Amino acid sequence: MSPDAGPGPGDNGRERSGPLAYMASNGIAANLLMMAIIAAGLVSLTGLDREAWPVTPFYHVEVSMAYPGATPEEIEESIVVKIEDQVSGLDDVKAVKSVAAPGIASVRVQMDSRTDMDRALDDMESAVNRIQSFPAGAERPLFREMDNRMSMMRLIVYGDISERSLKELAHQIEDDLTTLPSVSQVEVSGVRNYEISIEVPLHGLRALGLTLTDIANAIRSSSLDLSAGSINTRESQV
Repeated sequence: MSPDAGPGPGDNGRERSGPLAYMASNGIAANLLMMAIIAAGLVSLTGLDREAWPVTPFYHVEVSMAYPGATPEEIEESIVVKIEDQVSGLDDVKAVKSVAAPGIASVRVQMDSRTDMDRALDDMESAVNRIQSFPAGAERPLFREMDNRMSMMRLIVYGDISERSLKELAHQIEDDLTTLPSVSQVEVSGVRNYEISIEVPLHGLRALGLTLTDIANAIRSSSLDLSAGSINTRESQV
């Protein structure tokens, strides 16, 4: 008569417990859990935003400034160097690269990947706008956050009408296209900003005992930027 077999070398004499052991011994529960995970994934999939060309932040800001008729050397000395000096000391700036071409200056600023780009863009505009020694013939600096947006279509608007009428027509087309559900962004380019030109006759200044500086100071004191509050919509805040 042989003795009873004792516990094996890997057995501690008691049954294993825990979620893995329960799933291993209960195939129905494991299958139900798997089906629940798949169902939750399918439900979540319907709420995910899907884009063929998703916008990826590059954490780069480009400052461009036109100076018609200027050489690259003049652009670098009178514009590029001054912008570089202002933006290099801002928070979260990692690198600054510049290009001086005939009639145009471009300064690209690389920011840290944890940077709040809206705040960084505001800080950069404030810093560059503090520069008072740009050439008189240079246009206003333009700021834009760089991303990977791709232009899918260009629509050229032309006609035998005034520049202002053509510009207003282009903006009307922009508004109409933006309302289409399949269009994510529309931008009007190649148009000049609105300007108010004030021309003062010399004899009028002499008769009133005024100078152009007096006229400029009067306009400056009357031209104020006042907050009008904010408008919150589902897509954005204005």
